[in-house]
Parts: sequence; structure tokens; C-alpha cells
Amino acid sequence: MKKLLTALCFILVFTMSFSSFCYAAGDNYDTLADWNIKIAVPDDTTAVLKGSEYYIYAQSVGSIPYVMLTTYKYDSEETFITDFTAYMKKQYSDLKVTSEAQKKTIGKKKCYEIDYTYKVSGYDVKDRRIVFTVDGLTYMFVSKEVEALGMTVGTMLEDVVSQAQLLNDDGDPFPETEEDAVLANTYLYRQKDGMPKYWLDFTGAMADNLVLHCYFRSDEPTFYESLFILDLETADYKDDSLIFHNVYTMGGIDVSSWFKSLTIQFKGEKAVMKVKRNESTLAGGSEDNILTGNYSMEPLGAGVDFRYYKDDGQLKYWLDLSGDDMKLHAMFQSGDPEYYEKIFTFDSKTAKALGENSVEIKKVLTDTGEDVSRWFKSLTLTDVEGAILMNVIRDESTLAGGSEDNILTGVYMLEPRTYLQPKEEGPYKAKELAKWAQIYYFTNNGFYPPEAEVVKNKDKTFTIHLFEVVDLDGVSHTATSAWYTVDKYGVGKDDTTGQEIRFFR
Repeated sequence: MKKLLTALCFILVFTMSFSSFCYAAGDNYDTLADWNIKIAVPDDTTAVLKGSEYYIYAQSVGSIPYVMLTTYKYDSEETFITDFTAYMKKQYSDLKVTSEAQKKTIGKKKCYEIDYTYKVSGYDVKDRRIVFTVDGLTYMFVSKEVEALGMTVGTMLEDVVSQAQLLNDDGDPFPETEEDAVLANTYLYRQKDGMPKYWLDFTGAMADNLVLHCYFRSDEPTFYESLFILDLETADYKDDSLIFHNVYTMGGIDVSSWFKSLTIQFKGEKAVMKVKRNESTLAGGSEDNILTGNYSMEPLGAGVDFRYYKDDGQLKYWLDLSGDDMKLHAMFQSGDPEYYEKIFTFDSKTAKALGENSVEIKKVLTDTGEDVSRWFKSLTLTDVEGAILMNVIRDESTLAGGSEDNILTGVYMLEPRTYLQPKEEGPYKAKELAKWAQIYYFTNNGFYPPEAEVVKNKDKTFTIHLFEVVDLDGVSHTATSAWYTVDKYGVGKDDTTGQEIRFFR
């Protein structure tokens, strides 16, 4: 079921954004009719068909680095890999299997990957093989690289596999399977008043598992978020349903005994979470438990950012990778108890790739456009199992103000955090903005304003009033939660505090 988790695979996004060998394939395709496949040829590469092998050269024609495609008449990837590894051992006496065959999903293709190394002219050759089988034919995609000489292909192997189109007799790509068609990366259940209650996070940002976000409140007026891991490795997929057998808290405590059953059934675009709770395991009231019931969920989008918290729980840094450049949000104090936010841009065009999942940031800009790259002797970002390790070596001579006003030398582990987003990018209508204003207020304040009124202004902005109607001694009063004025993309300000806000990232 790992195919469910590919929507926001950080390693791929990270490498595609910053590797010096990242290739984009537009409408440049080669059709290989004998193999019933179309290959998207990346820009700045050269494609050559040599007999039964198809090469895409990343640099010099006829030499490493390249991506290659060839086919074999096998109807089982496992059998093919076993036989092919035995063949490779005969060809290279020093062959090492650096990564045993493992299942993975690339694009919508269920594949197997196996990695080898061996020496040629004294240099280690990194040899990766990705295979999948369709209709008795095994397609094997290969990349060969010599990293010591800078001969690398970045993400080109994954890009080519992902964009390859298998053809039927009419020349059309094979249709999506029903399983492919129904999956979104987030499903949200909202209560009758519209408040988010449960949402399923398929992004894979947390340990390659499905995460269930729940909002509880423990008899308090405000809600808090509690997360549970639904283990995909032990889940069964049957009749359009995921059947979960193992459930854990974020602290790793096994709470599977809480549930007689927990199933997610996909119905068209929606998903229904069906819970049968073991009532003897209930602790606290209904506000603190996932209860027996069927919860119909709408498909939504989700984003991921990466956060570092101080020991006292204060958010210090968060990194947003959703745009063309990375944005580092830093929380400073300037000697005051109140924190304020300052945003820095890490320029992606000048960033230098350091291996497959690490980059060195060369250019840093403030939110006013000032180049402050000189502040740093080095600043690197490294993917560590889905989190980001930010390693800063600061030029101490450039410090201005105290430690609370600077990004200081240190190693900071930024953990992934998912957040709700619309499925489609804006512009949004007034009704949609009102709904997301309520969600924005709820996720930031723990209270869901049940009422929302929207006024469209002459300058084409929208003023949104969030409130509830309360009864005091038989007299109705309006209790205001917030006034926001935003544009059609949900960007604007909090009219009460003057703070800049954006409903979506």
C-alpha cells in the first residue's frame, strides 16, 4: 500500500528542486512500438536506440551517466531480479548488492528496485535497476553513475519511469485502476456545524504511514490535535477498503485493542471511516475518544512544512517548500516576551547539491530582498528519513543584536507537519473563503466559530466576520471571534490585530 504515500514524497521533491542534474520532460516523447511504450525524453539529454537497448545520455553520448531501458520476457519481477543478479555476478567479479530488491511506487507504477556497485577503471559505478512487469514483459530501467567524477543523473531515473506511458492497441495510456482513481492525499470528516473532527493524512510525511488527525478537548472549551498511526504494512486491501489491524499513538503505544475494527472504504471521490470501538477501553468522555460510527469524509489537499521547536515548546523555525524557493520562517524576540516572525528566502537556483538528499544554500535573502548570504559560513539542508536537518555555521562577525534576533550556529532537526489545504488552487469564491476562514481560526485557536458572514468590497477583497450567537438570560448576543479581510486567494490581514494572514500556503 505504499503507493498511497507518494503524493508528497519529500526526498523526490527535495532532489528535483535542487539537484544540478534535474531534468524536465515536456512534450518530447519517443514511441517504442515494439515494446508498447512511450518514453518522455528530458531536456538537455540525448536519446539513442541501440538494438534492444534504449539510452538517454545525461552528458556525453556513449558514456556514463545515462538512463537505459530494455525488456525481457518475464512475467514476475521477483524471478527476473533473481536471475538477473546471478547474471550480473558473472559479469562483475567485485559486484556488491548495495540495496536488496524492494517494492516501491513511482508515479502510479508498482515497481521493484535493486542497486549494485562495481568498479570500472578503478572507479565505483553506481548501478540502479527499476523493473515492472506488464502482460508478460518486464521493463528494466537502469541508471549508471560515477559519483566520484560528478557523473550523476539526479532524479532522471525516477522521472523517466514515472512519465513512461504504456500503450494499448489504440495508442492510449492504460487507464487508471479503480484503486488509483479514488485516492486523494487527505480526507476530512466535519461535524454538522462544519468543524473538522477527523482527517486522514496520506502524504507519508510521518514515517510512511497513514496518520489519523483527531481534535479532542478533554472537557476544556478549546480543542487540541491528537494523532494516531494507522499501520499500512499490516493493513489489508479488499473490496475498495483498507482494513487496519494495528493502531499506534505518536509515542509508539499500541492501542489496537481499542478497536474491534477500523476500516476505510473508498466510495467514488469520498472515503468512509468505519469504526467499531471496544467500549471497555474508553477513557474519559466522548470528547476524548474515537467513537463507534461511520464517518463520511470529503477529499481535500494537504501541505507539508518542517518545524523546529525549542526545549520549552516554542516554535523557533519552520521551513516551507511549497513554492519555487524555500522560505525559512524564524521567530525572534528582540528582548521582548512577545515573538515576531521574520521570513528568509533560500534561493534554489544557486543551491548546490551535495549527494542525493542534501543541498548547500548559497544565497539567502530577507523579506525585503536584502542579500544576507555573508551571514553564513555554510548552511546545509539534509533529508533524514523525511525530516530536515538544518546545519548552520554562522559568521559571528555579522551578528547584530542578541541571540534572540539571529539564526545562530547549530544543528536543527525540522520535523514534518501536515496541514489541510483545498484540493484546487484559487481563486476561491466567497463561500469557500468563509469555510477556510473558520478552519484557519480553528486550527490556530482551538475554537470553531460556527457562523461566518462575507462581504465583498469594492476593491474586490472580502471581509469575513466569524462569530457565534450566544444566549444570555434569554437575550441573543453576537460573540465575535475574528474579522479578516483577504483577497480571492485567502491572503490578507486580521482586521483586529493588523497581522498578515494567509488561509493557504
